Amino acid sequence: MIADHSVAALEAITGAGGIKTGDALRAIHPGSDPHNLDAGLMIIPRNVEQVCAIVKFCNDNRIAIVPHGGRTGLAGGAVTQRDEIILSLAALNRIESVQAAAGTAIVESGVTLQALQEEAAKVGLTTGIDIPSRGSATIGGMISTNAGGMEAFRLGVMRQRVLGLEVVLPDGSVMSDLAEVTKSNEGYDLKQLFIGAEGTLGIVTRAVLALAPVDRFTATALVACPSAATAVSLFQTLRQDRALRLLRTEFMAQNYFSLAVEALGPASLAAFTAAPVYLIVETEGLDQQAAQTALEEALGAAIENELVLDAIIAQSGKERNDIWNIREDSNVITRAYPHGYWFDISVPLQHLDAYLRQFDRGVAALGADVRGFAFGHLGDGNLHICVAGEDENPHKDAVKDIIYANLRQMGGSFSAEHGIGLEKMPELQALADPVKLSLMRTIKRTIDPNGIMNPGKVVG
Repeated sequence: MIADHSVAALEAITGAGGIKTGDALRAIHPGSDPHNLDAGLMIIPRNVEQVCAIVKFCNDNRIAIVPHGGRTGLAGGAVTQRDEIILSLAALNRIESVQAAAGTAIVESGVTLQALQEEAAKVGLTTGIDIPSRGSATIGGMISTNAGGMEAFRLGVMRQRVLGLEVVLPDGSVMSDLAEVTKSNEGYDLKQLFIGAEGTLGIVTRAVLALAPVDRFTATALVACPSAATAVSLFQTLRQDRALRLLRTEFMAQNYFSLAVEALGPASLAAFTAAPVYLIVETEGLDQQAAQTALEEALGAAIENELVLDAIIAQSGKERNDIWNIREDSNVITRAYPHGYWFDISVPLQHLDAYLRQFDRGVAALGADVRGFAFGHLGDGNLHICVAGEDENPHKDAVKDIIYANLRQMGGSFSAEHGIGLEKMPELQALADPVKLSLMRTIKRTIDPNGIMNPGKVVG
C-alpha cells in the first residue's frame, strides 16, 4: 500500500479530484484486463507540469508508476498491483493544432484516436492509422505500444506516424523533441526509444503526428479465395493496379469467417460461397462510380485468373458496415469459445500459406474439441490467432508450440502490434536475440535506474 502521507503529497500536486480511490476508482472501467485497476490508487494530472512533479516525487520516494491511456491493450501492459500507482493521462486530452497545409497534428497523449480522426476529417485529413478500439484508445497509449492496424502496409505503424514527442523521464525532467517535419537529422533519434516501450522508460505527454488524406470515394468487397497463396497474389495484383488505390485488405480463414457470419449475419453473407480464405478488400477511386467500376473489373479479372472464387461488392453504406462488422467484432470467438488463448503474430507473406497449413495440422492434432481461428491484416502478414477448447482451455504449452513453430526461421515475429506487456515476456526471453535483449536492459537501467516506470513489464 502507498503510505497516506505520500497520497496526500500527490493530491497536493493535482488538487481536489486528482486522486481516485475506493468507489470513485471502481466506477472507472478497467478496460481489457480486470487487473488494470488493482493498484487501488489512480492519479490524474491535468498538465505536463503536474506529470513532472508526480514522477519526480515517485522517483524520489521509490514509488512505482504504471501509465494508463485508454486501457485497450491486450498484452497486460497496464496491469497494476497494490504497491503501485496508476498515472492516467485522460485529462491531457487537448488537440492543440491540426495543420492542413503540412498535414500534421499536435496533440496531448490522452486524446482518443476517434477524436483526432474527427478533427482531422474537418480539413480532409485522417490519422493514417485505424483500430477497432478507436473510441477509447488514446494517442499516448498507441505510441507506447506502437499500435498497427489495417493500413500499416501502406501508411506504416505508429512509429511511422510520429514526427515528434514530448516525454517525461523517470527523474521528472522533460525531453522535448517536437519537430513538425519529416526530415530532422539531429543526432540519435531518441524519440524512437519511447515508441513501443510501453511506459517502461518514460511517459509520453505530447506528440506531433503525420496525417494523411482522407479516403473519399471507396468501394468495398467481400472476396472468397481458394487459398492463402492466391489471396496473397490477389493482394499484390490489386496493389499494382493503377486503375485503383488499394486501401485495406483484411484476412479471415474459413473457421473464423463461418463462426462470425453465423453469429452476426446477415443471411446474405452467411450464404456466401464456401472457401478456405476470405478477404475484405477496400479501394479508392476518383469518384464513387469509378471506385466501384475499377474494383468490379479487377475482381472479374481475378476470377478469370483463378485467384478468386466469388465476390460481393457492397452497394450501400449498410452493406459495407455488415461486411466490416464480421471482421471487427472478433469477440464473437470469445463469446462462442471462452476457453482459449490469443496470439498476435506476423508472418512474411511468402510463407503465409505454409504457416497456415502447419497451423491447421497442429490444431487438428490437439483433438476434435479444439478449434483454431485466424484473421488479421493481410498486407503486412499480421495474424490474430485464437486456439480454443469447447469445454476447457487446451494445454497452453502445446498451443504455443504450434503457434511459434518455425516462426523465427520464416522471418516472422511473435508480437505484431500489441506489445510485450506481461503476457509475452516469456516469449521475449526465449525468442529474442540475446544481444538485443541485453541492450534493452542496459537502456532500461540507464534511463530508469530506480526501476519505477511500469516495473515488471517488457524486460522485467
